[in-house]
Amino acid sequence: MASVTFSNVKKIYGDNEVLHKVNLEIQDKEFLILVGPSGCGKSTLLRMLAGLEEISSGEIAIDGQVVNDLPPRDRQLAMVFQDYALYPHMTVEENMSFGLRIRKLPQEEIDSRVMDAANTLQIQKFLKRKPRQLSGGQRQRVAIGRAIVRKPKVFLFDEPLSNLDAKLREEMRVELAKLHKKLGATMVYVTHDQVEAMTLASRIAVMHAGYIQQIGTPIEVYSRPDNIFVAGFIGSPTMNFMDGSLETEGELLYFKNEAMKLRVPFPLCEGAEFDRNAVVLGVRPEDVYTERKLDKNLGDMVRAKVEVVELLGHRKNVYLECGKSRLLATVPALFKTEEAMFLWFDMDRVHLFDKASGKRIC
Repeated sequence: MASVTFSNVKKIYGDNEVLHKVNLEIQDKEFLILVGPSGCGKSTLLRMLAGLEEISSGEIAIDGQVVNDLPPRDRQLAMVFQDYALYPHMTVEENMSFGLRIRKLPQEEIDSRVMDAANTLQIQKFLKRKPRQLSGGQRQRVAIGRAIVRKPKVFLFDEPLSNLDAKLREEMRVELAKLHKKLGATMVYVTHDQVEAMTLASRIAVMHAGYIQQIGTPIEVYSRPDNIFVAGFIGSPTMNFMDGSLETEGELLYFKNEAMKLRVPFPLCEGAEFDRNAVVLGVRPEDVYTERKLDKNLGDMVRAKVEVVELLGHRKNVYLECGKSRLLATVPALFKTEEAMFLWFDMDRVHLFDKASGKRIC
């Protein structure tokens, strides 16, 4: 397996720069996920690594070797596409072995590699079937098997689960995690689904508008987002945001707006520059409480009006109006909601951002 390095990589289409000096190091045997909304540049970055898109400037290196000018076949990569890209007239076995036959490997080695991959993916009984005789999940396993038999340095996945239904996506996430553990492979995976990113990745690179916004482990990105975009994109349900200001009373610091006054119990980031009259407080729905908890550092009580309640079986999503802000709280399914509710925020888990730049200030 191998490491991958992007150094000041740009992609320009005409006058439109879609990737801006991307710098990223992917470690050997790492499962790195590029996540972001549609159009952020993540698939373009993956296709440039695969050699399917030209690099406008910068360098891409695989295991220390710059591959800018290498054709795709010489990069020792294998790519799994969103639409499976299987030959409909070939059997599963023929699809999986096609690349090996083109390379004119000995038939004995081809058969061995195909059977090993089929055993790994539990598709032995489908080897003589055509793709049309398989379900979506089975076709995706075949596409992954075709990549495995090539024994590449790096596996590339371009939204491989997006065509599957919710149950199959969940099953395939588990299978991909097991596959990475078994192969010990370097994997680069593109998705817009932050649930896939959180559950599969060793590290996440969050992208937006051609820039990498933050790189870190799933828990690092979730617990300490660098900016408002990352905070709002990572996490389901999404984070609540409230506009306000920071004011000092004696030695104490408070977040204030028309509906609340909350003491901030932690120091601000050293060297942070921002307008104290234009800050944003972020709090995740699971950190909004409808009753006091003795083991939590809850701020002052906040009054809110209930707008909509969604029952999701084990819990409820309660949508609230709080001054000019709209909030979401997740509560137990049996909790009785009234027209008006009192809320408390876990102040050890809230986030503060500069409204103008979007950057984290604590």
